[in-house]
Amino acid sequence: MASSVLYGITERVLQKLGSLALQEDALVDDGTEAKLRKLQYALASIKGVLLDAEEKQGNNYKLRAWLEQLKDVLYDVEDLLDDVRCEALRKKLNGQQRKHGKVRHFFSCSNPFTFYVKMGKKICKIEGRLKQMVGEIEGFGLSKRACDGSVGGARVREMKPNLVGGFDPIIGRDADKDKIIELLMPQDPPRDGANLSVIPIVGIGGLGKTALARLVSEDVRVREHFALTTWVSMPGDFNVRLIMERIIQSKLGQSLNNLDFPQLQTLLRGVISRCRLLLVLDDVRKMNWADWDYLRSQLAEAANGTKVIMTTRDKNVRIVTNSLLVYNLQGLSHEDSMSLFKTWAFDQNEWEMSPHLLQIGDEIVGKCRGVPLALKMLSGLLYSKNDEQFWELVRADDMCRSIKTEEDILCILKLCFIYLPSHLKRCFALCSVFRRGTIISNLYMAYFWIACGLVPPSNENRAPEDACDKYLKELWSRSFFQVAWQSGSSLDFNMHDLLYDLALSVSTEQIDCSMLSHCSQTIPERTRHVSLLQTVSSGQLKENESPPFLSRLKSNRVRMIDCVSQDMCNTRDLDSMSKCEYLRFLHLSFSSFEELPSSIGKLKHLAVLSLWGNFRMKKLPDAMCELHSLLFLSVIGCSGLEELPRDMDRMINLRCLWLTTKQRSLLESGIHRMKSLRYLVIHNCGNLEVLFGGTICLNNLLSLEINNCPRLVSPPLSELTALESLNIRGCDKLMLTQLNYNESDLFLKLRFFTVSASPLLVHLPQWLLASADTLEELYIIDCENLMALPEWLQDLTQLKTLHVFGSPQLSSMQGVDLLTALQELCIEGCPELSKKCQAEDGELWPEVSHVPFIEVDWKVVQSNDH
Repeated sequence: MASSVLYGITERVLQKLGSLALQEDALVDDGTEAKLRKLQYALASIKGVLLDAEEKQGNNYKLRAWLEQLKDVLYDVEDLLDDVRCEALRKKLNGQQRKHGKVRHFFSCSNPFTFYVKMGKKICKIEGRLKQMVGEIEGFGLSKRACDGSVGGARVREMKPNLVGGFDPIIGRDADKDKIIELLMPQDPPRDGANLSVIPIVGIGGLGKTALARLVSEDVRVREHFALTTWVSMPGDFNVRLIMERIIQSKLGQSLNNLDFPQLQTLLRGVISRCRLLLVLDDVRKMNWADWDYLRSQLAEAANGTKVIMTTRDKNVRIVTNSLLVYNLQGLSHEDSMSLFKTWAFDQNEWEMSPHLLQIGDEIVGKCRGVPLALKMLSGLLYSKNDEQFWELVRADDMCRSIKTEEDILCILKLCFIYLPSHLKRCFALCSVFRRGTIISNLYMAYFWIACGLVPPSNENRAPEDACDKYLKELWSRSFFQVAWQSGSSLDFNMHDLLYDLALSVSTEQIDCSMLSHCSQTIPERTRHVSLLQTVSSGQLKENESPPFLSRLKSNRVRMIDCVSQDMCNTRDLDSMSKCEYLRFLHLSFSSFEELPSSIGKLKHLAVLSLWGNFRMKKLPDAMCELHSLLFLSVIGCSGLEELPRDMDRMINLRCLWLTTKQRSLLESGIHRMKSLRYLVIHNCGNLEVLFGGTICLNNLLSLEINNCPRLVSPPLSELTALESLNIRGCDKLMLTQLNYNESDLFLKLRFFTVSASPLLVHLPQWLLASADTLEELYIIDCENLMALPEWLQDLTQLKTLHVFGSPQLSSMQGVDLLTALQELCIEGCPELSKKCQAEDGELWPEVSHVPFIEVDWKVVQSNDH
């Protein structure tokens, strides 16, 4: 189990030092390469004693200082190597532009000789520091130790349909669900005469309050009783505006960022007037009487019988809301706890062949006292190593204690964290920079980790996204993350509230992270990752006033800035951030600037630039195209963006682009020439009519998602020969069945296809047959005029997942019985089809019963995976 933070960083730097990329394009001569090899040998010597050093540091101040100094040196070496990589990218682009006669003036400003001299001086300085540190090893009495590689062979659970995407089993809560539903739907009016009443679900963290509320809100009886159901996560301050926005969005589905409060109030009154509403406020932490009274006043127009479910750890919520009802949630029974444990600690029926493991597990389950989170975490840990000696070690550990308080649960979570491999510890800890309750896509998480240097260098056989996907799935397998949504290759993850507390507690040790408010005066000296949050309690800045700590940013230290706050950052603040020359990750959302400053182009190491939700931003500077290291760019939700920069193909490393723009065409942006682009999302482009034209060079594009582009007529699918995933939603003019593609001329080999909110779709497009032997997942959502599924559906020989939601005219599915590869079938909002697919007595049941997992109208009717 021996592993350490510094050990992992050292391994990463050594991998970069040994990378063949350093020898490409003659960027280093023989003398420089020899110096780099000396650095490599010195770091290898230090790596051998690191585990012993971190274990012995304790009260040894000098040894702790030595380790901190080593961390600084490691980051300096990594920055040096990334400087070399950036120069290689510059030379590569220079050569490409010369070939096409398009050399620009800024290329001549970089003198290779000057670069080599500067790099040589840096190497000599680092070499001197390392030589001194190696000489100090003997004085500390350190001995060489190897890292325990046993964690590398950990088992990782397969993501089966009944465990992800909202289908993971909620065991032992049926009785609780029925009791709460009885409280939701009484025949008598509220005794206090009010139009709404509150049902708090109260219990310690990890008991499953959120899961129970979700179970209740998705029950068919509740859906039929309430005209509108709205779910709002409340992990921070009690935010009445957020609640109002979510209620409106659940009815109208529109963005509300640019509306003032009176406009919101008017919209809300129209939405809830004479409407029986179910409002679920999840994880309420901070609420006072004034907050609640103000919310009640905003919901005054709702119909009688409106209900509010609150999940909370705070017993005082009942007093604040003057609620006559409260539901105190208890732990699971031992029988239900064992059922949950078997689901997550073993593969299918594996426990029947492992009586000794089951006996040990029974004792561990007894310590969990029915707390589902503790059960899942320990189950995930034990699943990772199916070994009796390891299970006994966990059972005997003092941290695996009988749960009496929430502190005991946190102790169990910390135990599971200790057993994580070191690279996963850093990945998990770094997630503390996100806001509590944030839902994160697998792609965003991947580029986040890559930008922060937590992923090994890619090679010809492995893309960096694949390595991140492996990390994510292992953290999910151990229950550090939970899947909020899955569709095709896209996964959305979030983190339980207590696990977020754990991430916060280990973040300083693991990743040098500081959580700052916009009024923070100082920033800790060793900070490399900054999370900037605006809270109600942190006060307000004056207009055009900058956060004080920005002037104290160490330009050579800070690698990541994450800023999510309303109207907080202005252009001057961005100029300050642009002085952080080694910045790899910059996320700014809902800020006040109208134009990104050209100084952004100086951030040559920047790998992730996320600007989503900056609806005031009108323009991006052309200098942004000088970000040759950029892997991920998001301007999604920037509804005021009038145009994209020209020649975006100069960002030669860009692999993922999410965009919103007012433009009618993307032709002049150069996106169609981005040879490295793999993932493209086009969202809420109300004016967009044409994507690309001319010669399209998107030879590596794997995924295309087009959302709410009502004027778009025809995407150039025939040119996208590498495309694996296609998602089209809310494109009213797009006639998918009339696209002029001949099956013989179409080289599409899709694995995932989603069509959603397409009122013109009556039949599935014939060109899908070109992917007959590759299509694995098919999602049809809110296609109200879809009449029938085609006869050729049976030709989709690799189809594993079929979801049909909100197609009320659909009443049959021909050929489903011939889909022998089908593993998952979900049907919702298709009344006739749902009726025919009911277990045992449904007309189509004999044709669909071979499918292992079947869900009909939000109810699992068959699950044969466990």
